[in-house]
Amino acid sequence: MAKKNGAQTVDVVAGRKIVVSAGVGKTNVEELRWLTDTVLASAKAWKSTGWAYVADCSQMSPVSPSEGGELVTMTKKFVEAGCKAFGFAEGKSVMLKVQAQKNTERSNTGVAEGHFATVEEALDWIKKEFKI
Repeated sequence: MAKKNGAQTVDVVAGRKIVVSAGVGKTNVEELRWLTDTVLASAKAWKSTGWAYVADCSQMSPVSPSEGGELVTMTKKFVEAGCKAFGFAEGKSVMLKVQAQKNTERSNTGVAEGHFATVEEALDWIKKEFKI
């Protein structure tokens, strides 16, 4: 069952070790902290075997620098908790793709990331490349 807080929603893909979040509109630092905690709680049992994260950003507004900093922190925490890959569904937004790439780069984690138009494309990539 999906969990929701403000602009953010979190759900687990049935039968797979993948957590998907989706955002609509503008988010803020507090919602991003909730998102981090909720995703980590959802993936806790998979730390030793690995898991993946998909962010559906296709309906999100670009984030501010403070929110970007929170996303860098989130990335680090996910990798420390066993996340093997990040898939971003950005629709047709070049700005969201650039922001996502910069935030992952700034995290200095080296985590694999892919950028796609849809969540389904991200899920297919994770299955093919990481067997998750």
